[in-house]
Amino acid sequence: MKWIKRLLGLIAVLILLVIIVAAYLLITFDANDYKERIEAEVQEATGRELTLSGPIGLTLFPSLGLRLEEVRFGNAESFGDEPFAEVDVVDVAVAVLPLLRRELEVQRVEADGVRLNLARDEQGRNNWDDLLDHAGAARDDAVGADDDERTETETRLALQRIDVAGISLTNARVHWDDRETGMQATLEPFELQVGRFRPGVETRLDLEAVVRAEGGDLDEPVELALDLGGLMNVDLLNERYSVRRLNATLGLDGGGLPRAVGMTLESDVALELADAMTLRFERLTLGVSDLRLTGFAELSDLDGEQARVRTEMRTNTINLKDFMEDLGLEAPATNDPDALSRVAFDFSANGSFQALNMDPFLITVDDAMLSGSAGWDGRGARPLITFDVSGESLNLDRYLPPEVEEARTENGNGNGGADEDIAIELPLEALRSIDVDGRAALGRLDVMGMVLRNIELQIKAEAGDWHIQPLNAEAYDGELTSRLRLDARQDVPRYELAADLQSLDIGALLEDFQGDDARLMGTGNLELDISTRGELLSELKGALNGSGNMRFEDGAVRGINVARIIRRAEARLRGEQLEDDEPNQTDFSELTGSFTIRDGVVRNNDLAASSPLLRVRGEGQADLNDDTLDYRVNTTVVGTLEGQGGRELDDLRGVTLPIRISGTFDDPSFRLNLEDALRERYEGEARERVREEQERARERIEQEEDRVRERLDEETEGLLDRLRSR
Repeated sequence: MKWIKRLLGLIAVLILLVIIVAAYLLITFDANDYKERIEAEVQEATGRELTLSGPIGLTLFPSLGLRLEEVRFGNAESFGDEPFAEVDVVDVAVAVLPLLRRELEVQRVEADGVRLNLARDEQGRNNWDDLLDHAGAARDDAVGADDDERTETETRLALQRIDVAGISLTNARVHWDDRETGMQATLEPFELQVGRFRPGVETRLDLEAVVRAEGGDLDEPVELALDLGGLMNVDLLNERYSVRRLNATLGLDGGGLPRAVGMTLESDVALELADAMTLRFERLTLGVSDLRLTGFAELSDLDGEQARVRTEMRTNTINLKDFMEDLGLEAPATNDPDALSRVAFDFSANGSFQALNMDPFLITVDDAMLSGSAGWDGRGARPLITFDVSGESLNLDRYLPPEVEEARTENGNGNGGADEDIAIELPLEALRSIDVDGRAALGRLDVMGMVLRNIELQIKAEAGDWHIQPLNAEAYDGELTSRLRLDARQDVPRYELAADLQSLDIGALLEDFQGDDARLMGTGNLELDISTRGELLSELKGALNGSGNMRFEDGAVRGINVARIIRRAEARLRGEQLEDDEPNQTDFSELTGSFTIRDGVVRNNDLAASSPLLRVRGEGQADLNDDTLDYRVNTTVVGTLEGQGGRELDDLRGVTLPIRISGTFDDPSFRLNLEDALRERYEGEARERVREEQERARERIEQEEDRVRERLDEETEGLLDRLRSR
């Protein structure tokens, strides 16, 4: 056992010797004497100037500590005289005994007043590229090429044994100057606190920072304030870096926003580097005002040529108008003040930042639910949006501006609003900036007061030229086949509509569209092919051009009772007063006609209507620009008026009665000059009787001439017979 005692005594002597030597070094050694040598070594190793203006503090035992003050590290060549980095104070302490076991136990890392100036020049070179080159060259000199894999593994194992009691970074500032794009960004203030740090073990992380940026692609300066905390885990051996229970608050101001926006972020975040760089957000909750977006997101292949995206997200139900007002945005005015009060979104997405697909997605807007798939492809000259959506019902009228509702109804078109013009404001730049290829199907669509069912449509758009073709639906007991076009490529948009409606209940359609009693009733067919251009309702009317035709059966034209007009005219002619309570409409068994539209003036020359009582032919025009009428209806009585409350007018049967319609759409006037019509008839009848008398006289004369010729022939023949007998 004596040798054990001797060994322990020797160890004690050695420890005492180490303590004596360490004490002597602490007393006699001054690291400040080596400033110039340190600066020269850094200059040789990096090619940059290091200035140690402040004192150097050094401790050797029980911890190896280094404290530097007023440190300045020069910038790369051609990046100016401003230093690359400056530090007011940096203090690092490492336990000595763990180093003997090849373990790194850092007792403290504290830095205050760190200032970094990062930059990129016009050629895209960074002011730290040379440092990376020097570091790579030094590593190649220290480690042979055959030992790379072994050295990397050993390095990770060694780093895995790091133990840092705490990290503190205060009053830090980072400035970014991108001369290639013109972007300027500053991170200030920047505060970082990390608890006891050991690879593979969770530790507390707290960070506060404010980022200000301007220039480059930013139209206006923007500021982002960030405050986050969580449990950080740096697993160097498995190359996995995560923050669990991340709780962050973000504030965004500027950048064109009407007011500052606050956001919250809660998630478990993990970055994996082992195979392919992958960033995951699990149990993600993003909050903006009353909106909560929850789910998960994954970004993979971040180190590849094209990163991949996979996510499933859903929102809570929000009032969209209140949400927009909270963000300082102007909420849209809607016919229904309660519209957009319940909006939610649920979707799954995958793809890349250049091309992303949502399949499926579900949008809930009030009582409507739309589902399907959609995609976004940004690899072309313009982003391409694709979709295939379906739903049971959608009432668009709830979401249209109130002035549109007023314009389409009788009150909106009445005298009260005659002097007001309505602007049709379209986001022309947005319409030109995207391409669209999509399909939609709806069980029911309410739009402009009309109801369409079983709608199928396809939308295509390219550089502002939008086509909805075909647009097929069932409408008012009939079928609709149509196509729409919006040409937004010019400063003034252009519209086109071609529609073919078969077996249509025109009265029901017009009543829904106008919001009052329809002027035309009946069932039949209607074809339209029209176009217009403009930004105001008056411009759209004035530029309206096109054509159409119609054929309806078993209906009526409201606002004019041709039979009553005739009876009243006949009563006035006789000096009588006619009173009746008939409906102000003209029934027909068939109504046909075609029309053309030129600069807002509708012209018809072949209106034809028939009923057991009347035959009607019409021609004239209606000017949509000032809502005036100039029309002539030629009516022929072919039956009896007795059945419509009047006495028989047999003397009018067969007479063409011209009715002149003039005035405005709201207050039309009707005029029939029955006296002239009758005079024309009587004069015609007189001329006919004279012609008939002349014809009968001519016939009598011809008959007398024939009898005279016959007697002369008989007498001549008798005379000749007598002469021959002699």
